[in-house]
Amino acid sequence: MKLVVMAAGKGSRMYPLSQTVPKPLLKVAGKTLVEHNIDPIYTHFDEIIFIVKYKHEMFREYFGNIWNDEVPIKYIIQETAPGTGGAILALKGHISGEFVVISGDDLYDSEDILRLSKNNGYATLCKPVKNPEEYGIFYTDENGKAKGIVEKPTDTKYGNLASIGSHKFDDAIFEELEQIPLSPRGELEITDLIDIYIQQGKYHVITAEGRWIPAGYPWNLLDICGEIVGNFENTIDRGADIEPNVYMHGDVYLDEGVILKSGTYIEGNVYIGKNSVIGPNVSIRGNTSIGKNCLIRQGNEIKNSVISDNTNISHLCYVGDSVLGNHVKIGGGTKTANWRHDDAHIKVKVKGELIDTGRRKMGAIIGDNTHTGINTSIYPGRILPNDSTTLPGENVQK
Repeated sequence: MKLVVMAAGKGSRMYPLSQTVPKPLLKVAGKTLVEHNIDPIYTHFDEIIFIVKYKHEMFREYFGNIWNDEVPIKYIIQETAPGTGGAILALKGHISGEFVVISGDDLYDSEDILRLSKNNGYATLCKPVKNPEEYGIFYTDENGKAKGIVEKPTDTKYGNLASIGSHKFDDAIFEELEQIPLSPRGELEITDLIDIYIQQGKYHVITAEGRWIPAGYPWNLLDICGEIVGNFENTIDRGADIEPNVYMHGDVYLDEGVILKSGTYIEGNVYIGKNSVIGPNVSIRGNTSIGKNCLIRQGNEIKNSVISDNTNISHLCYVGDSVLGNHVKIGGGTKTANWRHDDAHIKVKVKGELIDTGRRKMGAIIGDNTHTGINTSIYPGRILPNDSTTLPGENVQK
């Protein structure tokens, strides 16, 4: 059986982070999002196929042609119609037999994917959601056979069992898929294909029992970090240099070449990547991921954040509930505010629209290669674009 990874989209809601790296290749705790999905299950498949388009060359450069020296990898550039159905149609002529499809950037539970792969016939992995009006919703009979699918329903009679972007098909679907017209938004919709098989009584729903975290927006990386880092069960030290008077509580993963200088105080769970230097006198708390080759200098406080590779945070800074890209340089005394005085949810402007993050605590989203001047103050939920700068003492309000 083949494992198909849909990874062609631009991920524009994840800007600025996805402007330099395709969303599936964003990292948390030392691995890309797609690695967190595939590493636990790849031995159950005889080939991994990436459907790519946006910055497609970066996938081949990162993964090569074989997964962990065991399972071959194939790359298919999506040149068919846009949409999930178009991505799957790109497989025609490149695949035979049964295959499982996953989204390249959502975080799945490995046992759920394996249960889906063992289902007899076509199926979609689903999970109850609080906001069914934002998803394709299945309604089923008592045996789990799908009776219908409704796109973003406003009527509660359809329930809340949402498709989470993972399906099981075989190569017999392509003939049907080619006959489906494009939707009003100009895409080939996978829901139209699914509806055909529902009407034929050939479709099942598999309810996900484990985690599922969609990575639509930058702050979802904090949710994913909380799930991955927050569920560490042991402290792992792969060769760190730990000076006297360093204190660690919770479970901490220290990769090769990490240096923890005196006075560092960690209240985990925390991941610290290869060759990163922390301290002296640094406080790290909450579920935090720090990438490789980072430098977190004297007197900083880092809380519940995702800090990407090669980032430098100078002295006396506060970085809380924030997401920092690669090669960021944070000037001394920079502060990321992460809470509103009225205790309301933080909103972030995405593609010109204010989006409710659902979070009471949300700091800054800082793009790759951004430099902040000393004593910069950043309001909650603000985005600093890639390659941007701030002046010394600047207040970032917009």
